[in-house]
Amino acid sequence: MSDRAAAHRLRDLSPADSPWIHEACQDSEIQRWTLVPRPYLRTHAESFVIDGAGDRRVWVVERDSDARAVGVISVHSVTDGVADIGYWIAPWGRREGAGSSAVRLLCDEVASWSGVQSAVARIASTNVASQSTVRRAGFTADASCDAGTCPDGDRQVDAVTFRYVFG
Repeated sequence: MSDRAAAHRLRDLSPADSPWIHEACQDSEIQRWTLVPRPYLRTHAESFVIDGAGDRRVWVVERDSDARAVGVISVHSVTDGVADIGYWIAPWGRREGAGSSAVRLLCDEVASWSGVQSAVARIASTNVASQSTVRRAGFTADASCDAGTCPDGDRQVDAVTFRYVFG
């Protein structure tokens, strides 16, 4: 694992996370690239910390140096040995390697799950920053998958599937 990955850790989501999640989800970039409700209300954050939006597992991305929460990463689902992942990083956590660190840490965790052979991230073709994040974490584009579409603001655009194979 790289030095940058050591600068972050994952921890379980808790009800105490709802204020900063609410604040982060006011960000136009998070709203542009994810499916968070718009407007994002405090009740949305409170609900998310209770049910994780139905995801299989959700973690908070936290800086090691000051334990400040800087993002969320999750396994949406696992189907046929493939973990479908997603993440977002708050404005105050960007450009410090938090996203790629979190993706690597998630892969380290998920690699130990029984029957899971790979992880995929479906990213909007227009979301160059997120594509760069998963590439830094060791994912490669997988043209064999029909990735469907992803949000880019108020419209849907073609998605690209990035895959990381464990082992």
